[in-house]
Amino acid sequence: MKITSAAILSFLLTTFMILATYPTIALSETQTTTILRIIPQSIIDPTKDVGSTVIFNSTVYNVTNLWNWQVKIFFNPQVLYCTRAWIPSDSPFAFPVAPEPVIDNDNGYVLIGASKLGATPGVSGSGTLACLEFNVLKRGTSFINYSRPYGEDTRLRDNKMNIIEPVTLEDGFFSNWVPPPPAKLYINPPRLVDPTKTPCNEFNVNVTITNATSLYKWQLSLLFLKDIISVSNVIEGSFLKSGGSTNFTYTVSSHNTTHTLLTMNCEITSGVEVSGSGNLATVVFHVENLGETPITIINDVLFDQAGNSLPHNTFNGFFSNILKAIIAVDPPEIFDPSLVPCSTFSINITIDDVDGLKKCQFNLTYNSITLSFVGVVFYTVQNQAPSVKIIQDDEAGYLWIRLTYPKNITTFEPIPLVHIVFHVNAFGTSPLNLTDTQMTDYVGQPIAHEAHHGYFASVIRDIAIIEVKTSSTWAYPGWIVQINVTVKNEGDLTETFNVKAFYDTTLIGVLRIENLPPNETSTVTFYWNTKEATPCRFYAILAEAGPVPFETDLTDNTLGGGNVKIRLMGDIDDNGIIDMTDIGIACLAFGSTPSHPRWNPNVDVNQDGKIDLEDLGLIAMNFGKKC
Repeated sequence: MKITSAAILSFLLTTFMILATYPTIALSETQTTTILRIIPQSIIDPTKDVGSTVIFNSTVYNVTNLWNWQVKIFFNPQVLYCTRAWIPSDSPFAFPVAPEPVIDNDNGYVLIGASKLGATPGVSGSGTLACLEFNVLKRGTSFINYSRPYGEDTRLRDNKMNIIEPVTLEDGFFSNWVPPPPAKLYINPPRLVDPTKTPCNEFNVNVTITNATSLYKWQLSLLFLKDIISVSNVIEGSFLKSGGSTNFTYTVSSHNTTHTLLTMNCEITSGVEVSGSGNLATVVFHVENLGETPITIINDVLFDQAGNSLPHNTFNGFFSNILKAIIAVDPPEIFDPSLVPCSTFSINITIDDVDGLKKCQFNLTYNSITLSFVGVVFYTVQNQAPSVKIIQDDEAGYLWIRLTYPKNITTFEPIPLVHIVFHVNAFGTSPLNLTDTQMTDYVGQPIAHEAHHGYFASVIRDIAIIEVKTSSTWAYPGWIVQINVTVKNEGDLTETFNVKAFYDTTLIGVLRIENLPPNETSTVTFYWNTKEATPCRFYAILAEAGPVPFETDLTDNTLGGGNVKIRLMGDIDDNGIIDMTDIGIACLAFGSTPSHPRWNPNVDVNQDGKIDLEDLGLIAMNFGKKC
């Protein structure tokens, strides 16, 4: 005998009427909030390049007696271009009166709605109101937001044209933005030591940027000692102006009893983003007293036209009109993942701000486990070759050198004296410290000076996925499976990298972890919409992180998260067939909500938080299907 879906539904209706009158299982009605939600609630996918298409749906949940509706949805027109908006023909809310949607790509919104006619009842339930298709114009981010307040441009009405309340609005979000490489933001010159800059003199510094990408707006403050210098003038640089018209402002204020704060803002008002290197601003300082002061950059932010915060590294400045010689290791820091054991690198020992140097002596110490000495070269300085005394002990880890020049050496900019080559013995770190430093002039008098040390690190770069966890081991087609991926930075540097999730070999999405410190973990969450998955089979969940540059251990960059089975819609007991057992289990749960003892989440096939005829109908439609 053939059993039809209609017969099953008739049977179910009869059963439900009996259940409703049975006192031991009667349920009290509960008020459910109506929700207007953008679906998907977020698309964060760097693979959505220019020209890609994305679709967002406006969906209503738990509405009662809906007869007339309208939604106004805003988006970022600099990132997205709405190509069309429509009401799905199979939507329960595809009412007969539906004016042509209004799409405004200049101001970034879509207005769409529909209404029933005559003395007809409204429609209750959940479903899609409208679909919005967008073309990606550029990389960036975009809100997908309902207009507010609810009841004005976005509203739901019943068959008496009363606004349905309360309604919760849940917006969406789109991002395909990939942060560019960090720019360098610095004071130029970074160090100004000039004994001629006495009180009442002036000097200039530039706020300079290099390797900028898509800069549209910037803001920063300079902090300095008010007793040493003050601001005479601030002039906008040429870099941002190369993109078009700009608005540049600055203010000078007292930060506290000792420091002054100069705050600068600049934004392109008409034009295009700027990339490359150049001058953001020139600051003219007036010298108030003898002394020294850092010129520190604080509160610094860079933005592109879409409002994305651009990564950058900041380097401060320094001013002094008191001459003090410097002997330094150059470069002061070496962090290079390519410097693995058996490789070599070199440093210079430099001097600066020296007047009348005759002799220079220093002892350079290092970690002999990490480094070993290879060789040394002595520079000719101002056409003078020094006489040299050298003591080197590789086991103890030091190199002692004394240089004597035929004539005096005077310089107010860095010049190298010695070039030293090291061999990397092992992964690790080593201070490069200058001790026992001496500088003397032509009569043997000591020259006051500072010693600036160095540092070497043969760093390890390594990230590892340590856990992949799914919210469920099974799902019906169209359900969302949440996948949490936890990654640990097992290296020595702060890392930024992408994490991918797959079901079998199909990509679920790409998420970015930024600035993860060493030995720290971060968890990202993927939302797998299983509508494209084939029922009656298991899918292997896999996560992949990085790799980061110079990473050598890739064995822990991927990790499985077990299997997720996709069941037939309504196969409640998971036996591969939808039969009366499934129907009976559904009947027992009919009318329940999560707080009720008869609640069965496996029966809530549309995931609306209640088990009603819509769930039973979906199950009954698949009656007799099997894997």
